[in-house]
Amino acid sequence: MTTAPYFLNIPFKGTRSGVFPLTWGQHWVWESVVARAPHYADLSGSYIVAVPGGCGISAVTNGLAAVLNRYETFRSKYSITADGVPQQMVFAEGHLRVEVRDVDAVDAKEAAATAEAEFNNLPFTLPELSLRTTVIASDGIPRFVVLCAFHMAMDCHGMVSVLDDFRSFLSGRSSDAVDSAPGKLTHPADRALEEQDAKGVQRSARGVRYWEKELAKFPDDPLPYAGRRPESPRYKTFAMHSSAVRVASLTLAQELGVSTSSVILAFAASLLAKRSGSQTCGIVLAASHRYDPESMRYAGTLVQGVPAALDVSEMSPHRLISRCHRTGMLAALAGHCHPDDLTQMLRDSYGAEAAETMLACVFNLNLSAVEGSVDQGDTRATRVEAERLLTGSRYEYVGGTPVENERFYLDAHGDATDFFITLRADTAALTSAEIVEFLRNLERSLLDCLPHSVVA
Repeated sequence: MTTAPYFLNIPFKGTRSGVFPLTWGQHWVWESVVARAPHYADLSGSYIVAVPGGCGISAVTNGLAAVLNRYETFRSKYSITADGVPQQMVFAEGHLRVEVRDVDAVDAKEAAATAEAEFNNLPFTLPELSLRTTVIASDGIPRFVVLCAFHMAMDCHGMVSVLDDFRSFLSGRSSDAVDSAPGKLTHPADRALEEQDAKGVQRSARGVRYWEKELAKFPDDPLPYAGRRPESPRYKTFAMHSSAVRVASLTLAQELGVSTSSVILAFAASLLAKRSGSQTCGIVLAASHRYDPESMRYAGTLVQGVPAALDVSEMSPHRLISRCHRTGMLAALAGHCHPDDLTQMLRDSYGAEAAETMLACVFNLNLSAVEGSVDQGDTRATRVEAERLLTGSRYEYVGGTPVENERFYLDAHGDATDFFITLRADTAALTSAEIVEFLRNLERSLLDCLPHSVVA
């Protein structure tokens, strides 16, 4: 029987408090917060965790406390100085307010999905801690925990470790074993100080030089305006759900030994370059920047855009995929820098208007979770097998929050059954029909590369 929700205050206790500058990654996200305000609800990530049998409310609250104690970034808030400079405030002690919703057992999964959707539609505010939580229970027994992290605090790649820790706490492993483990994690406050020292300055300069080198290869206008009157609203987003794209991407990724993100990147870049009449596609690619032991220990957001000049001149699709995979990897390794340094270079080299035009196309291909959860030995499919799945493909209008410096934004996520790919575009460049057509062509081009039969 559904009862009225109630709230718990989960205490946390860390080892330090203070005010610290933002990291490069946090600066990058902050620019999006400012540009999109108040429409930046997408700058957060929600996750549903099933609670193992035998766990009571106290086990869940203890697990949440352990996560807060271990991850300093969730004990942080953000503020702006009188001079307009953003900063992060770390709290050594405090409470996280957690809602508990008690529903009928048969409704628990749906209630968790509802809570997740609510989180995804509500932007974080500066007075908040960087973690939200709702517990879904039935007859007082917790069934699901919904976690939502502010992107200023944590990216989806960093959340993998957070969720692993939380599940360990719930499964009965002592939280004391990992609680605030010294030397195991680097927190945002520590990284911000490191990025300001001499090595950090040199690293940022190297990243800016990489941007300069790569931008020199970009076409002048990656997404030309068509001279037509834009629609209303001007920016529109359409989504494609496609099991066929999932199967095709996994098949090609396995065959070539690359990520599914690289597969999507190659074909989307080829279609985009064709629209601009160029042999090169110039995009900003969201990169995780987690590629070495140091970055894997970092408990915060590292995602930052990097430039990728993708040569899509005449070549086989398989070679195109391999080339795009290599380009994306090099960009992620080399393009990390302080956003202020990058902004100054762009102004000096191109001017604000030209730079905005060059960087108008953004790809965010977050598909790593799919690859880690699927048995790669069972992913190969023939073209005929994949085409049978086309009947399940669907396209829908999902709105469109305007982001003035992003005229084209391709976003890809995946799960165990399909890929969810969205494309937001400026309708002065792509009409609604052309946005959907782009997604259809992406699906078709992937399937056309599949073999007619699989060789054992």
